[in-house]
Amino acid sequence: MKGKIRSEQDRQGLIEVIQKLDLSKVFFWEVKKHIRRRSISQNSLYWLWLTCIQDETGNNRADLHELYFKPRYIIPKIVIIFDKSEERRSTKDLSTEQFKEYLDKIQAEMSSEGIVLPDPDDLQWDSFYEYYKNKL
Repeated sequence: MKGKIRSEQDRQGLIEVIQKLDLSKVFFWEVKKHIRRRSISQNSLYWLWLTCIQDETGNNRADLHELYFKPRYIIPKIVIIFDKSEERRSTKDLSTEQFKEYLDKIQAEMSSEGIVLPDPDDLQWDSFYEYYKNKL
């Protein structure tokens, strides 16, 4: 059984379920705090920015993602496979806030290179979006 606890009623409902469990059987349970993951809009913004960087630099956006930005700004996660330690860098594991920090670093670096990557709140966003949306 899975669910979200957002109210006292949800909590009491879970307690009732637990109280009805047959204790002659073994059950596993887990409670963890919900962590918001990055939104689709952040991902879309990221790939729009990569498209712009691709146009401005001539570098492939997939290469920019895999070979430049991830190694530069993502802390590697160590994974052990058959007693061998491997590093994995993934944007998929980032929370919304962590992905925002990742985007902020890219935006700042590109700004220092003369490449403007506007946010959706910026005045030049509409023209930027219209120009790059069909290049995705």
